[in-house]
Amino acid sequence: MKGYPKHLAVKKDVENLIKDFPEFADRIKQDLQRIIDEPDTVTAATTLIDTKDESKGYNTKEIPNPNPRWKQMGFVSKKEVDLLAKATMNYRALLRPRTPTER
Repeated sequence: MKGYPKHLAVKKDVENLIKDFPEFADRIKQDLQRIIDEPDTVTAATTLIDTKDESKGYNTKEIPNPNPRWKQMGFVSKKEVDLLAKATMNYRALLRPRTPTER
């Protein structure tokens, strides 16, 4: 791989970057922070304002997003994304395999 990837598709991409490319720690933190800052709601069209004239538009409302970006990437919660963002500098301890006594 040359340079930083264009986008991070899944959680494993982030983990691999942290483990293999510690020089990208600041950029990884920024990307994870963007994911955290994205709202968990979407604007949805519900009903027509005027049923006889579609050009007048739709009534809209904010609804919970059933599949936000952090969930699409494989994270369990925004808190997990936040913990990973805060731990990018301590990548060796974060990603090292657990011993049988630690499980």
